[in-house]
Amino acid sequence: MSSNQDIRERLEKISLFEAIRSHSDYMEELERICRIRGYKKGETIIREGELGDEMFIVLNGGVEILKRTRAGDNYTVVGLKAEDNVFFGELALIDDDKRSATVVAAMDSEFLVISKKDFLELGDRNSAIGLPVTRAIAKIIASRLRKTTVDMLTIFDALVSEIRGE
Repeated sequence: MSSNQDIRERLEKISLFEAIRSHSDYMEELERICRIRGYKKGETIIREGELGDEMFIVLNGGVEILKRTRAGDNYTVVGLKAEDNVFFGELALIDDDKRSATVVAAMDSEFLVISKKDFLELGDRNSAIGLPVTRAIAKIIASRLRKTTVDMLTIFDALVSEIRGE
């Protein structure tokens, strides 16, 4: 089990919290809404297509992010390890949509878990915490949208070239 010091150190390394990490009281409030949850190797943490209302920060261990193809097969998108200061499920803090991928514990792992309810209540109590974190999530969404646009144009160009026989 991780100590409070381990939790604080991990939170301070997470990019979502960059704008508030220099404020000790803000980080303390954030730490208070975190719950520790463990998963054994092979356990599913998040299932693609299901509704979710929690964000996960890898405290110890690692995960594999899986996507399902249209044919129903799973493929590994990426592996993430605690030492890379990674998190997933952050969109669930601000929306009510289905999970976009499955996440499986690649080894016995511990996570800091933040629920949407707790995050929203924290933001209502202290907008100086909620607003910068929400802005960081918005930047992630904008970046993914730009990448998707580029990917779609690449696919479109390849399709046009194939049709033209180039």
